[in-house]
Amino acid sequence: MSEWDQTVDLLVMGSGAAGLATAIRAHDLGAKVLLVEKSDLFGGNTAMSGGVCWVANNPQIAKKGIPDSDEEGLAYLTHITKGEVAPDRLETYLRESKRMLAWFEKNTHLRFDALEKYTDYYPEAPGGKPGGRSMDPVVFDGALLREDLMKLRRPHPQSQIIGKFGITARQAQAALGLGLRTMSFMAWQLFLYFLRYFKRAKWGRDTKLCAGNALCGRLLLSLRERGVDTWLSSGVDELVTEDGRIVGAVVSHEGKRVRVQTRQGVMLAAGGFSRNAAMREKYQRKPITTEWTAGSPDNVGDGIRLGMEAGGVVDLMDEAWWTPTSLVPRSPSAWVLVVEKSLPHGLFVNQAGERFTNEAAPYIDVVNGMYDDATKTGHAAPRWFHVFDASYRKTSITGPIAPGQVMPDSQVPKKLKDGAYLYRANTLAELAAKIDVPAETLQATITRFNGNAVKGEDPDYGRGISAQDRYYGDPNVKPNCCLGPIETGPFYAVQIYPGDLGTKGGLVTDNAGRVMKADGTPVPGLYAAGNTTASVMGRTYPGAGGTIGPALTFGFLAAEAAQADSSAA
Repeated sequence: MSEWDQTVDLLVMGSGAAGLATAIRAHDLGAKVLLVEKSDLFGGNTAMSGGVCWVANNPQIAKKGIPDSDEEGLAYLTHITKGEVAPDRLETYLRESKRMLAWFEKNTHLRFDALEKYTDYYPEAPGGKPGGRSMDPVVFDGALLREDLMKLRRPHPQSQIIGKFGITARQAQAALGLGLRTMSFMAWQLFLYFLRYFKRAKWGRDTKLCAGNALCGRLLLSLRERGVDTWLSSGVDELVTEDGRIVGAVVSHEGKRVRVQTRQGVMLAAGGFSRNAAMREKYQRKPITTEWTAGSPDNVGDGIRLGMEAGGVVDLMDEAWWTPTSLVPRSPSAWVLVVEKSLPHGLFVNQAGERFTNEAAPYIDVVNGMYDDATKTGHAAPRWFHVFDASYRKTSITGPIAPGQVMPDSQVPKKLKDGAYLYRANTLAELAAKIDVPAETLQATITRFNGNAVKGEDPDYGRGISAQDRYYGDPNVKPNCCLGPIETGPFYAVQIYPGDLGTKGGLVTDNAGRVMKADGTPVPGLYAAGNTTASVMGRTYPGAGGTIGPALTFGFLAAEAAQADSSAA
Protein backbone atom coordinates (compact mmCIF):
# COMPACT_ATOMS: atom_id res chain seq x y z
CA MET A 1 0.00 0.00 0.00
CA SER A 2 1.31 3.44 -0.93
CA GLU A 3 2.06 5.94 1.80
CA TRP A 4 -0.42 8.80 1.85
CA ASP A 5 -0.01 12.32 3.21
CA GLN A 6 -3.73 12.99 3.44
CA THR A 7 -6.98 11.08 2.98
CA VAL A 8 -10.29 12.47 1.72
CA ASP A 9 -13.37 11.00 0.14
CA LEU A 10 -13.41 13.11 -3.01
CA LEU A 11 -10.67 15.23 -4.55
CA VAL A 12 -12.06 17.95 -6.84
CA MET A 13 -9.71 19.46 -9.43
CA GLY A 14 -10.84 22.93 -10.51
CA SER A 15 -12.92 25.74 -9.04
CA GLY A 16 -15.25 26.83 -11.83
CA ALA A 17 -18.96 26.01 -11.96
CA ALA A 18 -18.43 22.25 -12.31
CA GLY A 19 -15.86 21.96 -9.53
CA LEU A 20 -17.71 24.14 -7.04
CA ALA A 21 -21.02 22.37 -7.71
CA THR A 22 -19.40 18.97 -7.24
CA ALA A 23 -17.70 19.94 -3.99
CA ILE A 24 -20.86 21.41 -2.45
CA ARG A 25 -23.10 18.49 -3.39
CA ALA A 26 -20.52 15.90 -2.29
CA HIS A 27 -20.09 17.61 1.08
CA ASP A 28 -23.82 17.62 1.70
CA LEU A 29 -23.91 13.91 0.90
CA GLY A 30 -21.47 13.37 3.76
CA ALA A 31 -18.17 13.28 1.89
CA LYS A 32 -14.92 14.79 3.10
CA VAL A 33 -13.92 16.95 0.14
CA LEU A 34 -10.69 18.64 -0.88
CA LEU A 35 -10.92 21.13 -3.75
CA VAL A 36 -7.64 22.05 -5.44
CA GLU A 37 -7.08 24.85 -7.93
CA LYS A 38 -3.89 25.17 -9.98
CA SER A 39 -4.00 28.96 -10.21
CA ASP A 40 -3.94 31.41 -7.32
CA LEU A 41 -7.55 32.41 -7.98
CA PHE A 42 -10.93 30.69 -7.68
CA GLY A 43 -13.45 30.66 -10.52
CA GLY A 44 -11.70 29.48 -13.67
CA ASN A 45 -13.41 30.21 -16.97
CA THR A 46 -16.77 30.58 -15.22
CA ALA A 47 -15.69 33.66 -13.28
CA MET A 48 -14.70 35.41 -16.52
CA SER A 49 -17.89 34.42 -18.33
CA GLY A 50 -21.40 35.81 -18.51
CA GLY A 51 -22.40 33.22 -15.92
CA VAL A 52 -25.69 32.47 -17.68
CA CYS A 53 -27.26 29.02 -17.22
CA TRP A 54 -29.47 27.42 -19.92
CA VAL A 55 -32.21 25.09 -18.66
CA ALA A 56 -35.35 24.24 -20.63
CA ASN A 57 -38.65 24.27 -18.73
CA ASN A 58 -36.88 25.76 -15.73
CA PRO A 59 -38.85 26.69 -12.59
CA GLN A 60 -38.99 30.39 -13.50
CA ILE A 61 -40.01 30.30 -17.14
CA ALA A 62 -43.74 29.86 -16.52
CA LYS A 63 -43.67 32.82 -14.14
CA LYS A 64 -42.34 34.89 -17.04
CA GLY A 65 -45.38 33.95 -19.10
CA ILE A 66 -43.53 31.65 -21.51
CA PRO A 67 -45.01 28.15 -21.87
CA ASP A 68 -42.42 25.38 -21.99
CA SER A 69 -42.19 21.63 -21.42
CA ASP A 70 -39.65 18.85 -21.23
CA GLU A 71 -41.01 17.55 -24.53
CA GLU A 72 -40.33 20.87 -26.25
CA GLY A 73 -36.87 21.02 -24.72
CA LEU A 74 -36.08 17.54 -26.01
CA ALA A 75 -37.45 18.34 -29.47
CA TYR A 76 -35.25 21.43 -29.58
CA LEU A 77 -32.04 19.74 -28.45
CA THR A 78 -32.67 16.74 -30.69
CA HIS A 79 -33.12 19.02 -33.68
CA ILE A 80 -30.09 21.24 -33.17
CA THR A 81 -27.72 18.38 -32.21
CA LYS A 82 -28.73 16.60 -35.43
CA GLY A 83 -28.87 13.15 -33.88
CA GLU A 84 -25.22 13.25 -32.80
CA VAL A 85 -26.04 13.11 -29.07
CA ALA A 86 -27.74 10.06 -27.55
CA PRO A 87 -31.40 10.78 -26.67
CA ASP A 88 -31.00 9.43 -23.14
CA ARG A 89 -28.13 11.86 -22.55
CA LEU A 90 -30.26 14.81 -23.63
CA GLU A 91 -33.15 13.54 -21.51
CA THR A 92 -30.83 13.24 -18.52
CA TYR A 93 -29.74 16.85 -18.87
CA LEU A 94 -33.28 18.15 -19.28
CA ARG A 95 -34.51 16.23 -16.23
CA GLU A 96 -31.56 16.58 -13.89
CA SER A 97 -30.79 20.23 -14.62
CA LYS A 98 -34.10 21.19 -13.04
CA ARG A 99 -33.43 19.00 -10.02
CA MET A 100 -29.99 20.58 -9.71
CA LEU A 101 -31.47 24.08 -9.80
CA ALA A 102 -34.08 23.25 -7.17
CA TRP A 103 -31.49 21.72 -4.86
CA PHE A 104 -29.04 24.60 -5.12
CA GLU A 105 -31.74 27.21 -4.61
CA LYS A 106 -32.94 25.42 -1.48
CA ASN A 107 -29.54 24.64 0.01
CA THR A 108 -27.08 27.30 -1.19
CA HIS A 109 -26.80 30.97 -2.10
CA LEU A 110 -27.08 30.25 -5.84
CA ARG A 111 -29.88 32.27 -7.45
CA PHE A 112 -30.83 32.92 -11.06
CA ASP A 113 -33.15 35.30 -12.89
CA ALA A 114 -34.76 33.92 -16.06
CA LEU A 115 -34.26 36.27 -19.01
CA GLU A 116 -37.59 36.33 -20.81
CA LYS A 117 -36.22 38.26 -23.80
CA TYR A 118 -32.98 36.31 -24.24
CA THR A 119 -33.88 33.95 -27.05
CA ASP A 120 -32.65 30.45 -27.66
CA TYR A 121 -29.97 30.62 -30.34
CA TYR A 122 -32.32 28.85 -32.75
CA PRO A 123 -35.73 30.06 -31.55
CA GLU A 124 -37.49 29.14 -34.78
CA ALA A 125 -36.34 25.50 -34.58
CA PRO A 126 -38.81 22.86 -33.34
CA GLY A 127 -39.18 23.37 -29.59
CA GLY A 128 -37.23 26.64 -29.64
CA LYS A 129 -38.28 29.52 -27.40
CA PRO A 130 -38.19 33.33 -27.67
CA GLY A 131 -36.70 33.57 -24.19
CA GLY A 132 -36.75 32.35 -20.60
CA ARG A 133 -34.43 29.34 -20.80
CA SER A 134 -31.28 31.42 -20.26
CA MET A 135 -30.94 32.56 -16.65
CA ASP A 136 -28.70 35.30 -15.31
CA PRO A 137 -27.02 34.95 -11.89
CA VAL A 138 -28.55 37.38 -9.41
CA VAL A 139 -26.20 40.23 -8.45
CA PHE A 140 -24.12 39.31 -5.39
CA ASP A 141 -22.47 41.39 -2.67
CA GLY A 142 -18.82 40.37 -2.86
CA ALA A 143 -18.17 41.81 0.61
CA LEU A 144 -19.78 38.64 1.96
CA LEU A 145 -16.72 36.75 0.73
CA ARG A 146 -14.46 38.93 2.88
CA GLU A 147 -10.80 38.04 2.16
CA ASP A 148 -11.87 35.53 -0.49
CA LEU A 149 -13.07 38.38 -2.71
CA MET A 150 -9.49 39.11 -3.74
CA LYS A 151 -9.00 35.40 -4.44
CA LEU A 152 -11.84 35.34 -6.98
CA ARG A 153 -10.74 35.62 -10.61
CA ARG A 154 -11.71 39.00 -12.05
CA PRO A 155 -14.34 39.29 -14.79
CA HIS A 156 -13.27 39.62 -18.38
CA PRO A 157 -12.41 43.32 -18.86
CA GLN A 158 -14.96 43.50 -21.66
CA SER A 159 -17.78 43.00 -19.16
CA GLN A 160 -16.80 46.00 -17.05
CA ILE A 161 -18.36 49.39 -17.75
CA ILE A 162 -15.55 51.98 -18.16
CA GLY A 163 -13.36 49.30 -16.64
CA LYS A 164 -14.94 49.78 -13.21
CA PHE A 165 -18.14 47.80 -12.61
CA GLY A 166 -20.34 45.14 -14.12
CA ILE A 167 -23.99 45.02 -15.12
CA THR A 168 -26.37 42.11 -15.59
CA ALA A 169 -27.27 40.51 -18.92
CA ARG A 170 -30.74 42.03 -18.65
CA GLN A 171 -29.26 45.49 -18.11
CA ALA A 172 -26.76 45.06 -20.95
CA GLN A 173 -29.48 44.30 -23.49
CA ALA A 174 -31.68 47.15 -22.26
CA ALA A 175 -28.76 49.60 -22.46
CA LEU A 176 -28.19 49.22 -26.21
CA GLY A 177 -28.00 52.55 -27.99
CA LEU A 178 -27.29 55.97 -26.56
CA GLY A 179 -30.73 57.32 -25.76
CA LEU A 180 -31.67 59.30 -22.67
CA ARG A 181 -32.76 56.12 -20.89
CA THR A 182 -29.37 54.48 -21.43
CA MET A 183 -27.40 57.56 -20.41
CA SER A 184 -29.52 57.94 -17.26
CA PHE A 185 -29.03 54.29 -16.40
CA MET A 186 -25.26 54.53 -16.80
CA ALA A 187 -25.15 57.71 -14.70
CA TRP A 188 -27.11 55.95 -11.94
CA GLN A 189 -24.80 52.92 -12.04
CA LEU A 190 -21.77 55.20 -11.83
CA PHE A 191 -23.31 56.96 -8.83
CA LEU A 192 -23.85 53.61 -7.10
CA TYR A 193 -20.26 52.67 -7.89
CA PHE A 194 -19.01 55.78 -6.09
CA LEU A 195 -21.25 54.95 -3.12
CA ARG A 196 -19.37 51.65 -2.80
CA TYR A 197 -16.08 53.51 -2.29
CA PHE A 198 -15.58 52.47 1.33
CA LYS A 199 -16.40 48.84 0.57
CA ARG A 200 -13.87 48.89 -2.27
CA ALA A 201 -11.28 50.44 0.02
CA LYS A 202 -11.87 47.71 2.60
CA TRP A 203 -11.95 44.67 0.33
CA GLY A 204 -9.66 45.74 -2.51
CA ARG A 205 -12.09 45.72 -5.46
CA ASP A 206 -15.67 46.55 -6.37
CA THR A 207 -18.07 44.46 -4.33
CA LYS A 208 -20.94 44.41 -6.83
CA LEU A 209 -20.54 41.04 -8.53
CA CYS A 210 -22.43 40.24 -11.72
CA ALA A 211 -22.39 37.50 -14.32
CA GLY A 212 -19.80 34.75 -13.79
CA ASN A 213 -18.35 36.50 -10.76
CA ALA A 214 -21.80 36.48 -9.13
CA LEU A 215 -22.25 32.78 -9.85
CA CYS A 216 -18.81 31.84 -8.52
CA GLY A 217 -19.12 34.21 -5.58
CA ARG A 218 -22.40 32.63 -4.52
CA LEU A 219 -21.01 29.12 -4.83
CA LEU A 220 -17.74 30.01 -3.10
CA LEU A 221 -19.59 31.49 -0.13
CA SER A 222 -21.72 28.34 0.06
CA LEU A 223 -18.54 26.26 0.02
CA ARG A 224 -16.93 28.35 2.76
CA GLU A 225 -19.97 28.04 5.01
CA ARG A 226 -19.57 24.27 4.77
CA GLY A 227 -15.93 24.38 5.79
CA VAL A 228 -14.74 22.49 2.71
CA ASP A 229 -10.94 22.47 2.43
CA THR A 230 -9.53 24.34 -0.57
CA TRP A 231 -5.96 24.64 -1.86
CA LEU A 232 -5.03 27.39 -4.30
CA SER A 233 -1.83 27.30 -6.39
CA SER A 234 -2.08 23.50 -6.23
CA GLY A 235 -2.03 21.49 -9.43
CA VAL A 236 -2.69 17.78 -9.82
CA ASP A 237 0.47 16.20 -11.23
CA GLU A 238 -0.72 12.63 -11.59
CA LEU A 239 -3.47 10.21 -10.66
CA VAL A 240 -2.68 7.14 -8.56
CA THR A 241 -4.17 3.84 -9.68
CA GLU A 242 -4.45 0.49 -7.94
CA ASP A 243 -5.96 -2.52 -9.72
CA GLY A 244 -7.42 -0.24 -12.39
CA ARG A 245 -9.14 2.08 -9.93
CA ILE A 246 -8.27 5.70 -9.18
CA VAL A 247 -7.37 5.75 -5.49
CA GLY A 248 -5.66 9.11 -5.19
CA ALA A 249 -3.56 11.82 -6.75
CA VAL A 250 -0.26 13.61 -6.38
CA VAL A 251 -0.80 17.34 -5.85
CA SER A 252 1.84 20.08 -5.97
CA HIS A 253 1.07 22.14 -2.88
CA GLU A 254 3.22 24.73 -1.11
CA GLY A 255 6.35 23.51 -2.85
CA LYS A 256 5.77 19.85 -2.04
CA ARG A 257 4.34 16.82 -3.81
CA VAL A 258 1.46 15.78 -1.60
CA ARG A 259 -0.03 12.29 -1.99
CA VAL A 260 -3.78 12.50 -1.44
CA GLN A 261 -5.75 9.29 -0.98
CA THR A 262 -9.35 9.33 -2.21
CA ARG A 263 -11.91 6.88 -0.87
CA GLN A 264 -14.49 7.83 -3.52
CA GLY A 265 -12.34 9.14 -6.34
CA VAL A 266 -11.18 12.21 -8.23
CA MET A 267 -13.31 14.79 -10.02
CA LEU A 268 -11.71 16.45 -13.06
CA ALA A 269 -13.25 19.91 -13.54
CA ALA A 270 -10.21 21.83 -14.74
CA GLY A 271 -11.62 23.46 -17.86
CA GLY A 272 -10.65 22.89 -21.46
CA PHE A 273 -7.46 23.34 -23.46
CA SER A 274 -7.93 26.71 -25.15
CA ARG A 275 -4.49 27.87 -23.92
CA ASN A 276 -2.61 24.73 -24.95
CA ALA A 277 -0.97 25.45 -28.31
CA ALA A 278 0.15 21.87 -28.92
CA MET A 279 -3.31 20.40 -28.30
CA ARG A 280 -5.02 23.02 -30.45
CA GLU A 281 -2.56 22.40 -33.26
CA LYS A 282 -3.09 18.64 -32.99
CA TYR A 283 -6.87 18.53 -32.79
CA GLN A 284 -8.42 21.69 -34.24
CA ARG A 285 -9.07 23.39 -37.56
CA LYS A 286 -6.56 25.80 -39.00
CA PRO A 287 -5.70 28.58 -38.60
CA ILE A 288 -5.64 28.22 -34.81
CA THR A 289 -3.74 29.80 -31.95
CA THR A 290 -4.07 30.31 -28.21
CA GLU A 291 -4.14 34.09 -28.71
CA TRP A 292 -7.69 34.30 -30.05
CA THR A 293 -9.46 32.84 -27.02
CA ALA A 294 -11.37 34.91 -24.48
CA GLY A 295 -11.02 32.18 -21.86
CA SER A 296 -8.96 31.75 -18.73
CA PRO A 297 -5.17 31.79 -19.17
CA ASP A 298 -4.93 28.61 -17.09
CA ASN A 299 -7.01 26.38 -19.37
CA VAL A 300 -4.25 24.13 -20.71
CA GLY A 301 -6.00 20.76 -20.70
CA ASP A 302 -4.56 19.31 -17.49
CA GLY A 303 -7.73 17.44 -16.61
CA ILE A 304 -8.11 16.01 -20.09
CA ARG A 305 -4.50 14.83 -20.09
CA LEU A 306 -4.89 13.12 -16.71
CA GLY A 307 -8.10 11.44 -17.81
CA MET A 308 -6.53 10.14 -21.00
CA GLU A 309 -3.53 8.80 -19.08
CA ALA A 310 -5.99 6.91 -16.87
CA GLY A 311 -7.62 5.27 -19.89
CA GLY A 312 -10.39 7.74 -20.65
CA VAL A 313 -11.38 8.44 -24.25
CA VAL A 314 -12.09 11.84 -25.77
CA ASP A 315 -14.49 13.29 -28.32
CA LEU A 316 -15.27 16.62 -30.00
CA MET A 317 -11.66 17.70 -29.64
CA ASP A 318 -11.94 19.70 -32.87
CA GLU A 319 -14.72 21.82 -31.37
CA ALA A 320 -14.94 24.91 -29.18
CA TRP A 321 -17.49 27.39 -27.94
CA TRP A 322 -16.60 29.51 -30.95
CA THR A 323 -17.07 33.26 -31.14
CA PRO A 324 -15.47 35.92 -33.33
CA THR A 325 -12.93 37.91 -31.33
CA SER A 326 -10.67 40.91 -31.69
CA LEU A 327 -7.21 41.41 -30.21
CA VAL A 328 -6.94 44.45 -27.96
CA PRO A 329 -3.34 45.58 -27.39
CA ARG A 330 -2.01 44.63 -23.96
CA SER A 331 -5.18 42.73 -23.04
CA PRO A 332 -4.46 39.21 -21.69
CA SER A 333 -7.56 37.79 -23.38
CA ALA A 334 -9.24 38.36 -26.72
CA TRP A 335 -12.46 40.40 -26.79
CA VAL A 336 -15.63 38.78 -28.13
CA LEU A 337 -17.92 40.29 -30.76
CA VAL A 338 -21.25 39.21 -29.33
CA VAL A 339 -22.96 42.60 -29.53
CA GLU A 340 -21.05 44.33 -32.33
CA LYS A 341 -21.79 41.67 -34.92
CA SER A 342 -25.55 42.24 -34.68
CA LEU A 343 -25.61 46.04 -34.83
CA PRO A 344 -26.58 47.92 -38.01
CA HIS A 345 -24.24 49.88 -40.29
CA GLY A 346 -21.54 47.19 -40.24
CA LEU A 347 -20.60 43.87 -41.85
CA PHE A 348 -17.84 41.25 -41.94
CA VAL A 349 -15.60 40.73 -44.97
CA ASN A 350 -12.69 38.42 -45.76
CA GLN A 351 -9.31 39.29 -47.26
CA ALA A 352 -10.96 39.46 -50.68
CA GLY A 353 -13.44 42.11 -49.51
CA GLU A 354 -16.40 39.72 -49.67
CA ARG A 355 -19.08 38.87 -47.13
CA PHE A 356 -19.16 35.22 -46.08
CA THR A 357 -21.85 34.74 -43.40
CA ASN A 358 -24.77 36.16 -41.45
CA GLU A 359 -22.87 38.32 -39.00
CA ALA A 360 -25.74 38.35 -36.48
CA ALA A 361 -26.05 34.55 -36.35
CA PRO A 362 -25.17 32.64 -33.16
CA TYR A 363 -21.49 33.24 -32.59
CA ILE A 364 -20.59 29.57 -32.95
CA ASP A 365 -22.07 29.68 -36.46
CA VAL A 366 -20.20 32.87 -37.35
CA VAL A 367 -16.86 31.22 -36.62
CA ASN A 368 -17.88 28.08 -38.46
CA GLY A 369 -18.60 30.46 -41.33
CA MET A 370 -15.09 31.89 -41.02
CA TYR A 371 -13.54 28.44 -41.21
CA ASP A 372 -15.79 27.46 -44.11
CA ASP A 373 -14.70 30.65 -45.86
CA ALA A 374 -11.04 29.78 -45.29
CA THR A 375 -11.63 26.36 -46.83
CA LYS A 376 -13.53 27.84 -49.76
CA THR A 377 -10.93 30.47 -50.60
CA GLY A 378 -7.95 28.25 -49.85
CA HIS A 379 -6.04 31.32 -48.72
CA ALA A 380 -2.80 30.49 -46.92
CA ALA A 381 -3.31 33.24 -44.33
CA PRO A 382 -7.01 34.14 -44.23
CA ARG A 383 -8.03 37.44 -42.68
CA TRP A 384 -11.39 38.88 -41.70
CA PHE A 385 -12.56 42.37 -40.77
CA HIS A 386 -15.51 44.11 -39.17
CA VAL A 387 -16.16 47.11 -41.44
CA PHE A 388 -18.48 49.92 -40.36
CA ASP A 389 -19.21 53.59 -40.94
CA ALA A 390 -19.58 56.80 -38.94
CA SER A 391 -23.22 56.02 -38.13
CA TYR A 392 -22.13 52.84 -36.36
CA ARG A 393 -19.15 54.52 -34.72
CA LYS A 394 -21.32 57.32 -33.32
CA THR A 395 -23.70 55.13 -31.33
CA SER A 396 -22.13 51.70 -30.94
CA ILE A 397 -19.28 50.07 -29.05
CA THR A 398 -16.20 48.71 -30.78
CA GLY A 399 -14.41 46.39 -28.37
CA PRO A 400 -12.87 48.69 -25.73
CA ILE A 401 -13.76 51.83 -27.70
CA ALA A 402 -16.90 53.57 -26.47
CA PRO A 403 -19.41 55.04 -28.95
CA GLY A 404 -18.24 58.19 -30.68
CA GLN A 405 -20.76 60.33 -28.81
CA VAL A 406 -18.91 59.38 -25.63
CA MET A 407 -15.40 58.81 -27.03
CA PRO A 408 -14.80 60.73 -30.27
CA ASP A 409 -11.94 59.66 -32.49
CA SER A 410 -9.70 62.34 -30.98
CA GLN A 411 -10.03 60.66 -27.57
CA VAL A 412 -9.40 57.08 -28.67
CA PRO A 413 -6.20 55.93 -26.92
CA LYS A 414 -3.16 55.95 -29.16
CA LYS A 415 -2.56 52.24 -28.49
CA LEU A 416 -5.85 51.51 -30.29
CA LYS A 417 -5.37 53.80 -33.31
CA ASP A 418 -3.67 53.63 -36.68
CA GLY A 419 -4.26 49.95 -37.26
CA ALA A 420 -3.03 48.86 -33.84
CA TYR A 421 -6.69 48.00 -33.28
CA LEU A 422 -8.94 50.44 -35.15
CA TYR A 423 -8.42 51.37 -38.81
CA ARG A 424 -9.91 54.69 -39.97
CA ALA A 425 -10.14 56.26 -43.43
CA ASN A 426 -12.14 58.99 -45.12
CA THR A 427 -13.18 56.78 -48.03
CA LEU A 428 -13.80 53.09 -48.58
CA ALA A 429 -10.97 52.99 -51.10
CA GLU A 430 -8.55 54.36 -48.52
CA LEU A 431 -9.82 51.89 -45.93
CA ALA A 432 -9.37 49.02 -48.37
CA ALA A 433 -5.75 50.04 -48.87
CA LYS A 434 -5.12 50.16 -45.13
CA ILE A 435 -6.51 46.69 -44.49
CA ASP A 436 -5.09 45.29 -47.74
CA VAL A 437 -8.28 44.14 -49.45
CA PRO A 438 -9.27 44.86 -53.08
CA ALA A 439 -10.99 48.25 -53.15
CA GLU A 440 -13.32 47.44 -56.06
CA THR A 441 -14.54 44.24 -54.43
CA LEU A 442 -15.09 45.90 -51.06
CA GLN A 443 -17.03 48.71 -52.71
CA ALA A 444 -19.15 46.25 -54.68
CA THR A 445 -19.85 44.20 -51.54
CA ILE A 446 -20.97 47.27 -49.62
CA THR A 447 -23.02 48.65 -52.53
CA ARG A 448 -25.00 45.40 -52.71
CA PHE A 449 -25.32 45.25 -48.92
CA ASN A 450 -26.57 48.86 -48.75
CA GLY A 451 -29.18 48.41 -51.44
CA ASN A 452 -30.77 45.61 -49.44
CA ALA A 453 -30.15 47.07 -45.97
CA VAL A 454 -32.30 50.15 -46.60
CA LYS A 455 -35.17 47.76 -47.28
CA GLY A 456 -34.36 45.72 -44.16
CA GLU A 457 -33.41 42.71 -46.25
CA ASP A 458 -30.41 40.40 -46.57
CA PRO A 459 -31.13 37.96 -49.41
CA ASP A 460 -27.56 36.65 -49.24
CA TYR A 461 -27.44 35.47 -45.61
CA GLY A 462 -30.78 36.30 -43.99
CA ARG A 463 -29.45 38.64 -41.31
CA GLY A 464 -32.18 39.80 -38.99
CA ILE A 465 -34.76 37.16 -39.88
CA SER A 466 -34.28 35.18 -36.67
CA ALA A 467 -35.32 36.65 -33.33
CA GLN A 468 -31.86 35.62 -32.12
CA ASP A 469 -30.24 37.98 -34.62
CA ARG A 470 -32.39 40.85 -33.39
CA TYR A 471 -31.67 40.43 -29.67
CA TYR A 472 -28.63 42.70 -29.83
CA GLY A 473 -29.88 44.83 -32.71
CA ASP A 474 -30.54 48.56 -32.40
CA PRO A 475 -34.27 48.98 -31.64
CA ASN A 476 -34.16 52.50 -33.07
CA VAL A 477 -33.33 51.22 -36.57
CA LYS A 478 -36.22 50.23 -38.84
CA PRO A 479 -37.37 48.07 -40.55
CA ASN A 480 -34.59 45.63 -39.55
CA CYS A 481 -32.75 46.46 -36.32
CA CYS A 482 -29.70 44.48 -37.51
CA LEU A 483 -29.27 46.21 -40.86
CA GLY A 484 -28.23 49.71 -41.86
CA PRO A 485 -26.32 51.00 -44.88
CA ILE A 486 -22.59 51.65 -44.65
CA GLU A 487 -22.47 54.99 -46.39
CA THR A 488 -21.37 57.78 -44.05
CA GLY A 489 -17.66 58.52 -43.76
CA PRO A 490 -15.27 58.22 -42.16
CA PHE A 491 -15.13 54.45 -42.46
CA TYR A 492 -13.60 52.01 -39.99
CA ALA A 493 -12.40 48.43 -39.66
CA VAL A 494 -11.25 46.08 -36.91
CA GLN A 495 -9.57 42.78 -37.69
CA ILE A 496 -11.46 39.80 -36.28
CA TYR A 497 -10.44 36.21 -35.62
CA PRO A 498 -12.04 32.75 -35.22
CA GLY A 499 -11.87 32.83 -31.43
CA ASP A 500 -13.66 31.05 -28.62
CA LEU A 501 -14.96 31.22 -25.07
CA GLY A 502 -13.27 27.88 -24.36
CA THR A 503 -12.94 24.46 -25.94
CA LYS A 504 -15.84 22.00 -25.80
CA GLY A 505 -14.15 18.69 -26.53
CA GLY A 506 -12.75 16.43 -23.88
CA LEU A 507 -13.30 13.27 -21.89
CA VAL A 508 -16.31 11.14 -22.72
CA THR A 509 -18.53 10.62 -19.67
CA ASP A 510 -21.68 8.69 -18.97
CA ASN A 511 -24.89 10.35 -17.85
CA ALA A 512 -23.61 10.63 -14.28
CA GLY A 513 -20.20 12.12 -15.04
CA ARG A 514 -18.14 8.92 -14.93
CA VAL A 515 -15.14 9.00 -17.28
CA MET A 516 -15.48 6.29 -19.90
CA LYS A 517 -12.92 3.94 -21.46
CA ALA A 518 -12.77 2.78 -25.08
CA ASP A 519 -14.59 -0.45 -24.18
CA GLY A 520 -17.60 1.50 -22.91
CA THR A 521 -16.96 0.91 -19.22
CA PRO A 522 -16.10 3.63 -16.70
CA VAL A 523 -12.68 4.27 -15.21
CA PRO A 524 -13.44 3.35 -11.57
CA GLY A 525 -13.12 6.33 -9.28
CA LEU A 526 -12.77 8.97 -12.02
CA TYR A 527 -15.35 11.64 -12.81
CA ALA A 528 -15.42 14.79 -14.95
CA ALA A 529 -17.65 17.72 -15.91
CA GLY A 530 -17.53 21.12 -17.58
CA ASN A 531 -15.15 21.89 -20.42
CA THR A 532 -12.92 19.00 -19.37
CA THR A 533 -15.56 16.80 -21.02
CA ALA A 534 -17.11 16.36 -24.44
CA SER A 535 -20.18 18.58 -24.29
CA VAL A 536 -23.68 17.15 -24.01
CA MET A 537 -24.60 19.84 -26.56
CA GLY A 538 -22.52 18.16 -29.25
CA ARG A 539 -21.37 20.55 -31.95
CA THR A 540 -24.04 23.15 -31.33
CA TYR A 541 -24.96 25.85 -28.82
CA PRO A 542 -28.58 25.89 -27.60
CA GLY A 543 -28.52 29.35 -26.06
CA ALA A 544 -26.66 31.54 -23.61
CA GLY A 545 -25.62 29.32 -20.72
CA GLY A 546 -25.21 26.18 -22.80
CA THR A 547 -21.81 25.71 -21.16
CA ILE A 548 -22.57 26.48 -17.52
CA GLY A 549 -25.90 24.64 -17.31
CA PRO A 550 -24.27 21.27 -18.09
CA ALA A 551 -21.22 22.10 -15.94
CA LEU A 552 -23.41 22.61 -12.87
CA THR A 553 -25.66 19.67 -13.67
CA PHE A 554 -23.04 17.02 -14.37
CA GLY A 555 -20.88 18.24 -11.50
CA PHE A 556 -23.91 17.76 -9.25
CA LEU A 557 -24.58 14.30 -10.70
CA ALA A 558 -20.93 13.24 -10.47
CA ALA A 559 -20.93 13.94 -6.73
CA GLU A 560 -23.93 11.66 -6.35
CA ALA A 561 -22.36 8.98 -8.55
CA ALA A 562 -19.11 9.07 -6.56
CA GLN A 563 -20.99 8.40 -3.34
CA ALA A 564 -23.14 5.66 -4.90
CA ASP A 565 -20.15 3.95 -6.52
CA SER A 566 -18.10 3.91 -3.32
CA SER A 567 -21.04 2.54 -1.35
CA ALA A 568 -21.49 -0.26 -3.87
CA ALA A 569 -17.79 -1.16 -4.01
